[in-house]
Amino acid sequence: KQMNYSRRRGGWWWGVVVLLVICQLWSVSFCEEIVVKCDVVIAGGTTAAFAAAISSAAEGARTCLVEPTDWVGGQFSTEGLPAPDFAWHTLHEGSFVLPVWEIDRNKTNVTPNLYEILTTLKVRGHCWVSPYCFPIYEFLAGADRLIKQVQPNLKIFYNTVVHWADVKKQSAHLNGQSHIITDLYAIHRVHWDNVTCGGYDIRPSLDLKDWYTKTDSARWKKQIYRFSAPVFMDATSWGELLALSASSYLQGIDEMFDGDTSGQGPPQRYPLTSDTCGQSFTYDFVETYNVRATNEPKLNVTPPHPQLYGLQSYTWSRIWTYRRIVDANHSGEPNPGDATVQNWSSGNDYPFRYLLLSKSVTSESVRANNWVGGVDILALDEAERNALGFHYWFKNHTFDSKHNSLAQHIVLNSSYLGTCTGLSKLPYVRDTRRSVGLDNFVMKVEHISGQAKQMVGTAFPDRVALGCYDVDIHRSTGCQYLGYMTNITYPVLPYFIPFRAFTSRDTANLLVAGKTMAQSFLVNAATRLHPVEWSSGTAAGVSAAYMSRHGVGSTGEMLQHIQAVQARVEKHTPINWQIWGKTYPSS
Repeated sequence: KQMNYSRRRGGWWWGVVVLLVICQLWSVSFCEEIVVKCDVVIAGGTTAAFAAAISSAAEGARTCLVEPTDWVGGQFSTEGLPAPDFAWHTLHEGSFVLPVWEIDRNKTNVTPNLYEILTTLKVRGHCWVSPYCFPIYEFLAGADRLIKQVQPNLKIFYNTVVHWADVKKQSAHLNGQSHIITDLYAIHRVHWDNVTCGGYDIRPSLDLKDWYTKTDSARWKKQIYRFSAPVFMDATSWGELLALSASSYLQGIDEMFDGDTSGQGPPQRYPLTSDTCGQSFTYDFVETYNVRATNEPKLNVTPPHPQLYGLQSYTWSRIWTYRRIVDANHSGEPNPGDATVQNWSSGNDYPFRYLLLSKSVTSESVRANNWVGGVDILALDEAERNALGFHYWFKNHTFDSKHNSLAQHIVLNSSYLGTCTGLSKLPYVRDTRRSVGLDNFVMKVEHISGQAKQMVGTAFPDRVALGCYDVDIHRSTGCQYLGYMTNITYPVLPYFIPFRAFTSRDTANLLVAGKTMAQSFLVNAATRLHPVEWSSGTAAGVSAAYMSRHGVGSTGEMLQHIQAVQARVEKHTPINWQIWGKTYPSS
């Protein structure tokens, strides 16, 4: 039986909640499918998705956020990396010096609601990778404050994964967009009483197929949602809606030059392909430094590549403080009571198998209605085992000032991550499926880089967001990268993100945000960081609300409204850079 709900007296989603309770008490056949009508539907799971949901709802749109886990925030939470990466670099041109890092951290250039979260932290780890390192619960507290501010316009569907998209062809639009999304189907899951840790008691590689299966299982009770809206957004970690809606996308290094949208990349040795070569991904975990010796259970998995592990040129204490989230004694050295996140390139980074399935395998899984996120389950399994192995390797390389082993004092602490496995709920992802925008637009590295005296990147007339970070690539093992991808250092300036980066050349009512933006491989390596995702997500959320509330039927038409959109976006996040008391661009 299908049920429809629309806005009534501001409590438009309460009917959904009531019906869901009934469906859990009665038979599944009574509620085969629940239809939820929204103004904006965001396929989420990322930092950008949450920022988009907040700004869309703040603009008055009935916003539905589909979250694959029980936490919002992506990198900040689910992916286990509560240490936002701001720029570190400085550019020089002759005697002129441009401190990009300082500009990026200036309050006037940061999205205000993100700045508020970061500057009101009660617990901080005094790490050296970021000006802000903190326990995930600190971020979630800030996120909860934002959610309360936009009620009742925001409904978050936790533990819900996207599964299918209904697409309707339309006569070729003015901008060549050939179809729209009419409905998005998703699978909501509720764990049975005998399942511990809120359903995060086993590794994701062992559970993911169950998440995407429509029928009840021994672990989960399922409910199908059908979301209907005039505007949809893909802000997923894995670019799922791009694939499900048959929208054009780029993946990995499937390009022959920066900005190439042909989808043809450099030849690779079998079985690798250019779309299964890209950036490595990571399963983060938290370790605590216990005062008393603790006997941990022995490692019960086999790490696939223990030869990867190493400290590089650092001491163990330097790696410990790299992403420390709790600093017990407020000192530069490790101390009992500390907690740290491990995200280490010679440790739990996993470069040996690409996370995403190839485009051809992905297309076949969509056609066969066998969608499981479009990811390689074996890659998840290997990365999980590799991360756990690194923990045991690392703890055996820790020593106090007298060179006594601290192995029994360094332990996994799952409580910080909301799991029983010791690992983050989902892996930290550096690249994903990337949209091809209107008229084949993608952001190119020339748009974000230049000489220091240039001050800022390309000042697009449709700019709606800001970004600032170096091109940072963690290579996949065994892949052949073209020289421009890895052999050149690009002088990245404070740059702008245009509205066109939020578009799809095929799907008129689809917006993208975060890592799914229309961008080249190199640009993704500079936009994938927390503050940039937050900025792009905020702007995309405002844009989505504008489309819905003003009846704009396509992203192509939105370009005719761009000044009005920019005015709305500026209410939520800056779209021009403030540098030394001046605005860039100047007009």
